[in-house]
Amino acid sequence: MKRKPAVILFDLWRTLGYSLDREPIHEVQKILGHKVVQSGDQVDVIEDPQFMHSCLTTDINDQRTFLSEIARQYGREISEGSHAAFAEVLQRETSGFTLYDDVLPTLKELRRRKFRLGLVSNLWPFPAPYIFNELGLGEYFEHLIYSFSAGCAKPDREIFHQALKLFAVPPQAVLMVGDNLINDVQAALSVGMKAALIDRSSTIKQITKDTPVLRSLLELCLPMSIKEDGQRLKGKRKIAA
Repeated sequence: MKRKPAVILFDLWRTLGYSLDREPIHEVQKILGHKVVQSGDQVDVIEDPQFMHSCLTTDINDQRTFLSEIARQYGREISEGSHAAFAEVLQRETSGFTLYDDVLPTLKELRRRKFRLGLVSNLWPFPAPYIFNELGLGEYFEHLIYSFSAGCAKPDREIFHQALKLFAVPPQAVLMVGDNLINDVQAALSVGMKAALIDRSSTIKQITKDTPVLRSLLELCLPMSIKEDGQRLKGKRKIAA
């Protein structure tokens, strides 16, 4: 990553912000009774990538119609209680959304430095209006690429190709920043982009010498060069005024 990128793409969940339920789609599995395991009063879900993909790529904004369509696809019956439970999941997702402290200072500084910013997120339709319109996060991004409108989800290369088409730049001019090694880092690298992993918990020390591991997004405001060990970006931990 010797030359600074022209475009920086960000993931949303656990990169820019988080919410009360770590995975709301698992709550939908419970509501529909799809691949659940019950032990006493505890209900757990069996991870179903196809179910996850369906929820993330179904472009239906009405929550009742959305839940009915997902239930139809998986042969599940729903009731008014199901719709009420789903509405509660969505309310928790929006009301509990919180930005990390380093997000706004980073986005403001990168925009001041004339970087073009975008978002590539595995997202269903419901929290987007609140996060990007009401909270105003969308004003920092030139393009917002959501899986539900793109019809594909990370790590599918197609969603990254759509981003490249929108920005009209070669992949070498793009840096993807996210918290998921497969969906964000490896997927971006597979289409020729640069990538950086945000790991605020400091659990990952090294990926490759050209793929930095960030402890804070503010490190993106440092010079875009990497030390020999490939771990940290060079420069002081301070953004320009």
